[in-house]
Amino acid sequence: MSIFKPRRKMVVNREVQYDVLMYVGVFVVALFIVQVFTAYLFLDQVQRVVGTMSALEFIARYKISFLVYQIIPVSFSLIVGVYIFNRLTSRIAGPLFNMRRILQKARNGELETAEIKLRENDYFQEEINDINVILKRKSD
Repeated sequence: MSIFKPRRKMVVNREVQYDVLMYVGVFVVALFIVQVFTAYLFLDQVQRVVGTMSALEFIARYKISFLVYQIIPVSFSLIVGVYIFNRLTSRIAGPLFNMRRILQKARNGELETAEIKLRENDYFQEEINDINVILKRKSD
């Protein structure tokens, strides 16, 4: 007997999963490009002294400069990435939070008309519309 059952479908919700994969891919590629570009700028700045120094001397003299060249752009990229992923996950978590809140109120009889409302860009529009149809039937 196997503990893990094999999945039959890798993609369950195409819109959500592909968007998340796209944003993660773009973020990773952008972070890589930023690092390569800043390393190139740094090496371009120190190219004329590299040939006259040993590796130990080079590291001792330019380690702070290299860290600054890397930390500032990478930190900026991470901040932008966190903002974008926060917006993306709120489009996922917001509808689920709304659905749970409305269903709990409907279960407790606190709502006259139970309808889950979503923002225009939220995910799960079709699923929430189906739930709203069921809630409407229950309230009639």
